Amino acid sequence: MAHTGTTQYQYLESLDSTRILRPRPGEPDGEYAEEAHLQVFTEVLMTLALGRTVVVPQSYAFDSYAFLRVATDVLRARTGAAADHHPFRVHLHGARSYREAVDQMLARARTADPAQPFLSRLLPELNDPAAHDLDPGELHEHAADFERLRRAPWLDDERAAGLRLIADEFDWPPVDARPPARTYRLGELVVGAADPSSPMGRSAANLPEQQRDVHAALAAAIRLLGTDRPESFDNRSRLRLPLPWPGDPDGRSPAQIIGDPETLALLVEFVDTLYNVIVVDSIGVADATLSTDLALDEHRLTGRAVAQELALAQYRSRTHPTAWLPPAPAAEGTPPLFRIELDAAAALTDDQARARLAALRANATDAVAALLRARAEPRARSPFWRGVDALRAAEDQRAARAALDAHLAHVATLVGSGVAVSTRGGSLVEMALTAAGAVGPALATEAWHLPGLLSYSATAVGAVGSLVYGKTKQAAAGRRRTRGTACALGRVVDVRG
Repeated sequence: MAHTGTTQYQYLESLDSTRILRPRPGEPDGEYAEEAHLQVFTEVLMTLALGRTVVVPQSYAFDSYAFLRVATDVLRARTGAAADHHPFRVHLHGARSYREAVDQMLARARTADPAQPFLSRLLPELNDPAAHDLDPGELHEHAADFERLRRAPWLDDERAAGLRLIADEFDWPPVDARPPARTYRLGELVVGAADPSSPMGRSAANLPEQQRDVHAALAAAIRLLGTDRPESFDNRSRLRLPLPWPGDPDGRSPAQIIGDPETLALLVEFVDTLYNVIVVDSIGVADATLSTDLALDEHRLTGRAVAQELALAQYRSRTHPTAWLPPAPAAEGTPPLFRIELDAAAALTDDQARARLAALRANATDAVAALLRARAEPRARSPFWRGVDALRAAEDQRAARAALDAHLAHVATLVGSGVAVSTRGGSLVEMALTAAGAVGPALATEAWHLPGLLSYSATAVGAVGSLVYGKTKQAAAGRRRTRGTACALGRVVDVRG
């Protein structure tokens, strides 16, 4: 597992700025928006509970609506003895400070350089002032630097307050990165996946059937877009835009060139994962939680999870030569990385379901505050940190199991009496948290398999009232049947293998 000194870092792909777009005033949230925010929240809470620190690349720190929301929740819960504790650390690239990095991104947005565009997801006003009824000249003045941006009259309270909280948080020193000896451009790696002479191309015929089919679809899509201009893939936003693809003689968009929405979705998943793996390897001291987007059931996501694994394999085959082939498909019954369930008997409208998911996050605020207080204790005298250190020092599966059980038992005492911890065969551990308040039956689960240690799953938020998740609880009296509403596939990895 990746770490540096006494600090262990976790990189969360769910913070990707492309995942959750902030809706315009008066417009509905995007599909699975509330579920996606809850996924981010559970992953951050899991990271805190395991004694890890969330590392955030500068672009997501500034431009991810997902990070802005979760950072606002977490940092506002940090009070009292935990006021000086830092659960987030920024990773800087080509800048000496976070504010300097923001100023560089704002400069790219103002100049609109087609060779190095900055397409803001959190601040779309920067890219299209007219669409937001803004004067381009005035907007450029407002976006001259971070200090003027945060006082811009068109910036709403949510973004203004969140950006200020984040900037203050990242006055703390950045992560001391350990980048690889050689780096590769995104487009070079994408195009290489379609090269029959590459390690992946030479071994594609030996892949399991499903992985072979997904690789064939990816390679065909990459060739349709063109392998002679790898730099076209360097800006991954182009795959999502209804704009002409660079070099296409007919001026078609990627969707028009590829022709099949699901194949394009596979390619977007592949490219996004490659991008995030490049970033996390440039940090060099963090494990990564890689995740697909959300869907109603995991069967729809299986192909995208394979695309994710192929992206990781493609990166490793070029940068860290190891056994590059993806792992075998997950065993039947392996839980998704993230899943949301509601009471199957409850006739909930969409608005009611969204309200209950939002309530899960709100009701977990006390758990966040408790974990931050425990993490702020001096390490030498802290039961929380002794548990984390024992888990890191475990030399075999048995010692790791005992240390993890002890640590999670202590975490349960911190976050409240409504926490249940159980084991189910081998190395699987389940943790359930009951949320305060009668907000109705809803449940969010998070399952992590830690690289190099052991496998376990944990519910970071959820279990309202008498509803408790876990197959070990099937016989519990009063157990209600649930229906899944969204899930994401993925896993925790050390990208360097």
